[in-house]
Amino acid sequence: PMVVASVGKLLTALQVARLEQAGLVDVDAPVAWDRIGVTPHPAWLDVSVRELLTHTSGMPVVRRSWFGGDGDCRSFLPTLLTAPPQAHRGRWTYSNGNYCALGLLVESTTGVHLAAAAQGLLLDVIGADGVHLITQGAQPGDVAHEPGLARLSRLGGAGTYVISTDDMAAVLAARNDRDADALRRPGVFTDQYGWGHTGTVDGAKACAWVLDGGRTVVAATVAGSVPGTGGGVCDRIVPSVAADLGIGAGVPDRSPP
Repeated sequence: PMVVASVGKLLTALQVARLEQAGLVDVDAPVAWDRIGVTPHPAWLDVSVRELLTHTSGMPVVRRSWFGGDGDCRSFLPTLLTAPPQAHRGRWTYSNGNYCALGLLVESTTGVHLAAAAQGLLLDVIGADGVHLITQGAQPGDVAHEPGLARLSRLGGAGTYVISTDDMAAVLAARNDRDADALRRPGVFTDQYGWGHTGTVDGAKACAWVLDGGRTVVAATVAGSVPGTGGGVCDRIVPSVAADLGIGAGVPDRSPP
């Protein structure tokens, strides 16, 4: 198991999809902020779950503030919601806050911690048990993460999962047709091979990609700083696998959603 950073957004989106399939969440309805336990500015009350999934909610970006601060997602998110959604609402603008909020929605809907929800909704059904969160601390068998886990604790559903590449690939391989509603542009990235997500934090670079018309899943994580981004991991791994499959098409061209 390794820190996978923003690749974990795929896990959060999949959990939302499973809750929708169970009739517990409506992705096109406004976010149930009262259920989450957050009181936002009134202008947030008509923001939908889908807007969070697709990074079109107008959520502030505050990139640096996600790292190195005290507290967790639940304590940090309210600081982003004291003013109305920003002017970019309706346009894709990547923000960890969207998936922090979705992780809290999963917790409040299931009544269990995000790691337990991921285990029950995603991993139990495929016979795997290797997911936990940064906020639970390092577990026996984890690949060491430097410069440490605490600085990532605010990310919540946006990037605190620790999971093996085998389990990440297995979860994506077990997706069902209805999951696609939550795993589509602009919530995921796309290229000429397929779709997926990348993850980049100090000490971890990750890639999870679905290609070959959905028949092949690639998951790769590097503990360290080379390549310099999760996109760089995808640039090396995805075309190599594609070439073995006879569908090579050069360096991935990941279009911005």
